[in-house]
Amino acid sequence: MVSGRRVLVVDGLEETEQVLRAVLEPRGHEVSRVQVGGVDESRCERRAPSVVVLHDDRSPESRLALEKWGRVPHVVIGSADLPSISDGSGQYLRNPFQYRELIQAVERLLGTAHS
Repeated sequence: MVSGRRVLVVDGLEETEQVLRAVLEPRGHEVSRVQVGGVDESRCERRAPSVVVLHDDRSPESRLALEKWGRVPHVVIGSADLPSISDGSGQYLRNPFQYRELIQAVERLLGTAHS
């Protein structure tokens, strides 16, 4: 059963996508990963994501991704707080992060928190 909810990992590690897939896909969510500015970015245009997970490496590409998907509920993983997530639509995780806290943040934003 697919919920229609889609989690998009932007410029993240392949491991991040794999962990989120393992946890969220059995619950009916789709998880995919793209590289901003890369060929893969065209994949994300087929359907708007429900939640975006953005690895902030302070690159211009990461900033563009936040501008593009900043209105979508998002989790930013980085080394410093970003002002754009103070509007309540985002969560911030400081590097290094734990996958458990990432999963909890994504579930909160999806509105499907599991205990």
